[in-house]
Amino acid sequence: MEVLKHEGPGRLGLVRVGDYSFRTPALAGVDFTLSPFNSFFHPDGPGNYDFNLAPSIPLGFYTPGEIIEKAIGRLWSVNYGGFNAFYLPALRRTEYLGEFFKIIKRHGFEAVYLGNSKILIKEYRYFVRILRQLRERFPNVMIITDLEPFFYPLAVYLGVDAFDTRSLKLYDFEGKGFTQFSPLLWSDEPNSLDFARKTILEVRKALEEGKLRYLVENYFPTQYHAGILRIADLEHSDYLEKYTPIQKETVYFISDASIRRPEVKRWHSRVKERFVPPKNTELVLLFPCSAKKPYSLSRSHTLYRKAMKEALGSGTSKVHELVLTSPFGVVPREWEWLAKYDIVVTGHWGEEEIKPAAELLAETLEKYSKDVPIIAHLDEAYVEIARLASEMTGREIIFTEVKNGTTSKESLGSLTETLKEFPLEGTKEDRAYRYFEDIRKVFDFYFGAGAGEAVLPENGQVKGSKMLRLFVDDQQTGTFEDGVISVTPFGMQRIYDRLKAYWVKIDFELRGDVFAVGVNEADERIRPDDVVGIVRDGKVVGVGKAVLSGEEMVRAKKGVAVKVRKRA
Repeated sequence: MEVLKHEGPGRLGLVRVGDYSFRTPALAGVDFTLSPFNSFFHPDGPGNYDFNLAPSIPLGFYTPGEIIEKAIGRLWSVNYGGFNAFYLPALRRTEYLGEFFKIIKRHGFEAVYLGNSKILIKEYRYFVRILRQLRERFPNVMIITDLEPFFYPLAVYLGVDAFDTRSLKLYDFEGKGFTQFSPLLWSDEPNSLDFARKTILEVRKALEEGKLRYLVENYFPTQYHAGILRIADLEHSDYLEKYTPIQKETVYFISDASIRRPEVKRWHSRVKERFVPPKNTELVLLFPCSAKKPYSLSRSHTLYRKAMKEALGSGTSKVHELVLTSPFGVVPREWEWLAKYDIVVTGHWGEEEIKPAAELLAETLEKYSKDVPIIAHLDEAYVEIARLASEMTGREIIFTEVKNGTTSKESLGSLTETLKEFPLEGTKEDRAYRYFEDIRKVFDFYFGAGAGEAVLPENGQVKGSKMLRLFVDDQQTGTFEDGVISVTPFGMQRIYDRLKAYWVKIDFELRGDVFAVGVNEADERIRPDDVVGIVRDGKVVGVGKAVLSGEEMVRAKKGVAVKVRKRA
């Protein structure tokens, strides 16, 4: 199986079976070979199916350990010639998974059929854990299972590639038809296979458009869906995040589950790890977010900045602004172009929103010098977030007097008067430094702290007006426009030399795209759609867009790992 596109562990794939190929996620024809060990029926050879399931012993989810050990011993003696799929019984005793994985690896199976799925979905943790171990261990192996169609979006999001549909005939036999709204509301006519086909097409389209997570959150017809997704978000967030492409479009938070999306976890970690305050900061200002993005284009933030200018004049170049928002928590002003999201605003914040935001704000404030004053121009739950952060850090936060909202005449007047108590004077050098910093911080977000200085050091140059071109010693390092960046091989070399970040190592002459089979090593920080440098013998020989995560590039043996955009 070749991976074409990711959204979380879910993936669009291209599978070649014999003389033909098909796209996943898909409905798969499986020759469900029964075990020769416990059945009088056992075919002599593979049938005419997409996947021929090797003989196995169908163990139950709660099978005792001693029975599992005997079964594994018998499985090692099976002749697996001619079979391309392995039956993996989902077991509560996950310590035995490694033994099954050895058989899968040794015989090079192209697909794994995950058994006991109807029981497994009721065991939230085991469902996610087993899928994770399979997906991480065998990136080129298809995962097939048997579930009702309303489970398809969630199962695909967590790593399943195809579905066996034979059990759906039981619903037709009972005269029940599916609907997308609930498994408890049945259609008047049997329609199981038609509904399965329709659902798989919806899942595939959602994956192609980068909207699978939205589909998952809209398919919540059972408590099992909610439980499985909650476990995945809370206990396996790193698993979801490493396969989630870097955010390019607006994320819409449509449910309580949305605030646990991988993009939110990634944002929090990057604020903690990659944001470094400007060196000339002498005052920190906290503002609430706005419905319009980027915030600077909104009416409220235009008024805030007008008040700042009136109070401080040139001193605004020594002020650093942090925007508080749910669920991203803290957005440094330089990153506002990158915070692409929309959320329903009701004025009611839950504990799951307030506490993480306060903790992130506390960690962010600790990055500033202790003698830098902090002023908060906030209302509603934003005040609670700031007060909690103040208690966590022991740092004083000065609150302006807000009445009738932060943009009322009285509130803006209070902001202006409060700022006048901290007279600041900025120089021409301060303004130039902040102009460069606005660009540098975006590169830091994508590659790590220090990447901005690598592509735009003090002696660097910026040319252009809308699309800014960045130069060092008359060589272009990259471009910048409204938070969107590109990097040249020369710029990527400077980032690699400084940070050793976002690299893919090869040992051959670069002519076209980089395939997974040719990747020797890759930075584990790489996510799908990231800009990466292709490195040979310490030199960046090209720049491209990652198709796979860094870890996946090394494990996979098929498909494109990096689509090359520029060669040195």
